[in-house]
Order: sequence, then C-alpha cells, then structure tokens
Amino acid sequence: MVRAGRKERSVHERATPQRRRIVHERAVRQKRPVRERALLQKRRFPLRAALLALAALVLAAAALFDAFAFPLHYLLRPLPALAARGEGELCVHFIDVGQGDATLLCLPDGKFMLIDGGDGSAEASGALVSALRAAGVKRLDYVLLTHADSDHSGGLREAVRLFGADTVFMPPAERAAAGTPFGDFYEAAVQAGAEVRLSQMYEAVYPADAGEDFYYLLFLAPLSPSSENSAYRGEDDNESSAVVWLEYAGRSLLFTGDAGEETEAALADLFSVLGPEALAYPAETTGGTVWLAPDLASLDFLKAGHHGSAGSTGEALLAAARPEAVFFSAGAGNAYRHPAHSVAARIREHGSAAMYRTDELGTVTLTVRRDGGYEVTWAGK
Repeated sequence: MVRAGRKERSVHERATPQRRRIVHERAVRQKRPVRERALLQKRRFPLRAALLALAALVLAAAALFDAFAFPLHYLLRPLPALAARGEGELCVHFIDVGQGDATLLCLPDGKFMLIDGGDGSAEASGALVSALRAAGVKRLDYVLLTHADSDHSGGLREAVRLFGADTVFMPPAERAAAGTPFGDFYEAAVQAGAEVRLSQMYEAVYPADAGEDFYYLLFLAPLSPSSENSAYRGEDDNESSAVVWLEYAGRSLLFTGDAGEETEAALADLFSVLGPEALAYPAETTGGTVWLAPDLASLDFLKAGHHGSAGSTGEALLAAARPEAVFFSAGAGNAYRHPAHSVAARIREHGSAAMYRTDELGTVTLTVRRDGGYEVTWAGK
C-alpha cells in the first residue's frame, strides 16, 4: 500500500502545470452552485440580445437603402473603367447595354445628359447604372427618350428613380400608356419633379455663357405634332425618333435614334437645298445671340441608326455627310444580326470612316478636347 501511494504521488508530481490547471478548473466548475451558473447565463443574455438587435438594425438599414437609394446589387457590381472627362472636354459614352441603346453625354460644363436607357433587363440596367456611377453622375441634368421602343425606354425609369432628372425630352405624353416602359419612365420623371418637354424640331440645349467651352444640342426632327407633315402623325414610331445634332469645339455628332432612310433622306434633301441655313437657330446667351447652324456636309461622327439595321444609315445620308467615325450600339450575337453587313459596306463605299461597335468593344467613349482634337477608347468585353 505504501508503494502504491508513492506511485500515485509520483504521477501527480510529474503532471505538467497545464494539466494540473485543467483538472483544477474542472473541479471548480463541478462544485459551482446551480444558482451561480444561472446568474452567469443572465449576464450573457443582454450581449446576445444586443447583437441580435444590431443585426436587425443593419438589415433594416439595408432594406431602406435598397428601397430608397441604390439597391445593393448595383453597389456590389464592379464599375467599368470609363475615360474620365478632363477640363474643357466632351465625353460621349456609348454604353454597352446589349441589344438596346444608351448614351451618356458628359458635357464640357460638367452637366450630364442620358440619351435612351436600354431595355430594362437586369443585365442592361446593371450596365447602365454602373456606367453612370463610374462617370460620376449624381443627378442627370437632361434625359432624352428618342422614341418609345422598349429597347430604348426600358431602363429609363430606373435611371431616373436612382439619379433624378431636371429636364426630360420625350415623345407626346399621351402616348405614355400606363404599364408600358414609356409610361413607367414618364411617371418616374413626374415623380422626380423633372420639367417634361416634347422632342421636336428646334428644341435646344446650350449653356448660358457663350465662352470657349460653348456647345449645343439642336433637335432637327421630328416636326411638331401640330404640323401636318410631322412624323408623329405617321404609323412608324421609328421614323418619329428624335434626331439631334451635338456640336463642340468644331466637332459634330449626329444621333438619329431608330429613324430609317426615309427620315435620313428628307434631312439630306433639306441640307442639299438650303445648306447650313436649313435649320439655323438663334440661341440667346449672356454674350448675345449665337446662331446654331448645323452643317451636314461637315459632320464628323455618326451614331448609326437603329443599331445598324439595313434600313438605316442609308445612301442619302452617307453621301451628304461622310463622317470620320460611325458608332454602333448592338448586342453580341443578337437575333437581328445588327449591324447589317450591307450598312458596313455602304459606309466603306462612301469614305474611310472608322467603325466602333459595342457588341465587339463593350462601352465605347468618344472624347473631344477643347482644341477640337479627339480620341476613341473602349472598355473591352
């Protein structure tokens, strides 16, 4: 018995300090009264409740942010690498929204104009919102819906809801049927407090100061709905697309929406007869009257009509204009096979214009500098 006792003491003495501490703590816990353990549980409960309340607050804040500001799925989407607008520059971003149309103008005076908004699909709206955020848009100064087709109007409701708008140009409001993309956009514009104006000939956008960074956008078509020959009275909505001339630093860009060869030919005929005076418009600025006089013969850049459809960017327009560069907005592998091979062939026949396609290059940016120099860059697919 003496030997056994000595053996037990010898084992205890050889135990490490860590082992002896574990044994001691286990013994203490086993002896701890039930009442003391209950008190400890009560102390833990306020911490657990606080953590649950904090989690609920974070979720509620996220839900409110999602409902009234930017939905989280937009904030989590990576921003495209867009060319930044420098001082005295005009940047035109032809945004890759798939088979649709959306163009953001970053104007020389720091204002923003969105022309069309894609089809409103999740992917297209994600690309549109990301591009606007990447360009630094806080609020849209101007929004133009060229015509009511859903591949142009579908994403504008979301853009206006998220960024707001000061002035909106669009087709007649009576055509904005409830439940349609056009109707949804119109409703969002009214809720945003935007001034809603009709897209028609001689509407114009230009800065009050006629300084060195003076630019202008002038609507060349359609005629007012009150006119007997207005395209708004026709059956083809595409032909009633807003046709807009943008000019800065001696460089010009023509937007034709989805207008076809009929509208293009009428415009070319008008300029062939009257020249630059065809659509001259007096703009009143702080420095006096400035005459806005688009000259189709001097056009530098063309936004191809109807995504490069065979029925647009026709012979009459190309013969009259001969642009240096043509920009196409189309979706990769689209079912319409836009842009059409015949359009590319026509462009090559009438000069050596460079052609830039969002279906191949992703978002394409045209930057015009104060001295009239320019460059074209793209984000890549």
